[in-house]
Order: sequence, then C-alpha cells, then structure tokens
Amino acid sequence: MNVMKRSSIYPFLFLTFAVSFSQAQADRSVEQQILPLLHQQMLAANAHDTDAFLATYVHDASLIFVINGQVIRGFDSLHEQQLKWWNNGKSNAVYTEQSPPEFIRLGSQTMLATQQMASHRTLPNGKPSDGKFALTTIWQQLPAGWRVIYCHESWTQ
Repeated sequence: MNVMKRSSIYPFLFLTFAVSFSQAQADRSVEQQILPLLHQQMLAANAHDTDAFLATYVHDASLIFVINGQVIRGFDSLHEQQLKWWNNGKSNAVYTEQSPPEFIRLGSQTMLATQQMASHRTLPNGKPSDGKFALTTIWQQLPAGWRVIYCHESWTQ
C-alpha cells in the first residue's frame, strides 16, 4: 500500500513541475514583450515626448494614474497633466532605472511591473533636484498589444 501511494505521487509531481515550468516560460515570454515597451517609455521620458511616452498607455477613459495621493482618470486628463509636468517638452529631467523591472502575472492577459527609478532636474530657482520614485504599472494584453491600464507612481526626495 505504501509503495502504491509513493508511485502514484510521481505523476502528480511531474505534472505539477511541468505546469510550473510552462507558466514560468509564458511569464518570461510576456516579460520579453513588455521590456521593449518599458525601454520605449524611458527614451520618451528622457526626450520629454508626452505622446511617445503615453503611446504604451490605453487611450480611453478607463486609464487610472495615481501619483502621491492624486488620482488622474482617463487618458486625456493624464495627457494634459503630463504636458504640464514636462513643461510642454522643455523639462530637463533625466530619468534612470535603479534596478531591472520586476514582474508578477495577475492573469492570463494581465501583468504587473514594478520599477525603481531616479530623476535629476534643475528647479526654476536654478538649484539641482534629485529624486527617487517607484512605478507600478498594470499591463493588459489588448488587440493593439500590451498597454498600461493602471499606474501608481510614488516619490521620495
């Protein structure tokens, strides 16, 4: 009886391992699809190109962007605010990634990415300003490709 129980567990363990391995491969595949989009965002952010930066975001009223307690709803509202933040492309902020993005699968068509970032800019009074912030984005697979549907940005000075 004991031998029978042990031998019946091996197929279960193999199946569990196979499913876990398959899911890990799928997660890496999604990460490889999202990483170039994060790179595109970084290039656009350092160019202060609002349209290019927000190209990877869902372009409708369902978009939610949270920054330090402020909730911005909808693509148009975020676009307008981003133009202000970057002074219509005249900002001198430089953004750098502090560590590779971390990913967590939330569902078959949804992935969470967390990034640790830093920025350097010159304030209107001429003084330099350095900051660190974290970005958490939720990406959803849509007909147009992977798009950010939710972003939370939190800053420390």
